[in-house]
Amino acid sequence: MKAWTLHAGAWEPCGSLPLDDRAFRYGMSVFETVAVLQGRPLFLAEHLDRLARAAFDRGWRDAILPALAPRIAGATGVLRLYLTAGPGGVCDPLAGSCVSLFEESEVGTEFPPARVVSSSAPYLPGPGGWKTGNYWQNVDALVAARAQGADDALLFNPAGCLVSAGMGNIFLLVDGGWKTPALETGARDGVVREWVMKNLPVEASLLDMDSVARVTSGFLTNSRVGIRPITELNGRSLQTETVDLQRIYRDNVL
Repeated sequence: MKAWTLHAGAWEPCGSLPLDDRAFRYGMSVFETVAVLQGRPLFLAEHLDRLARAAFDRGWRDAILPALAPRIAGATGVLRLYLTAGPGGVCDPLAGSCVSLFEESEVGTEFPPARVVSSSAPYLPGPGGWKTGNYWQNVDALVAARAQGADDALLFNPAGCLVSAGMGNIFLLVDGGWKTPALETGARDGVVREWVMKNLPVEASLLDMDSVARVTSGFLTNSRVGIRPITELNGRSLQTETVDLQRIYRDNVL
């Protein structure tokens, strides 16, 4: 894994996050995950825009934000851009660092279809639906899903509305129409989610367990997997109807 910190507008290699940073102590950070394919960051402008909006929403009025990603020559993997709260008390002004972590991993390949189950634990979305350094609920749901032989879990907020999958956004074919959880549920405003909504007729909706029971097809999205079909939902086989969308994503994005 490689790491950099933003200093005077330039990325400099760094060793670790200071232990007094509130990102380490309290999970007070926002981040974006950028897929990098052979050194080329995908949707970089969109990710930087979301990082800036998350920072502003959380109170960083003078945050020094990146205008570009660190150079990663020829490598493929995931780049995570973090803005941390920095040292201080819980209620002190936010004045941290912008840190990047890059890890080589599989990106740009077609992942095998996923098996998904519904999580029974109510999910409390992070503020504004932004990605924050506190991912414990998502990890717990993923661990529970893996224990059941599944690849991911559906997360429902305390009102019973579907929010997302544990590690990405979700699109479901319900009563013949494509739907995805509305942002007001706490769903994440992901860049691949936005791309799908520009290339597929999708309605942002309030979905509950009854809606999930009527699903006939579905797929997961995030920066790493792109578009991943769901082959099984709560033990029920689903149709795979994403071949054309996967081809368009491969041709136009990858």
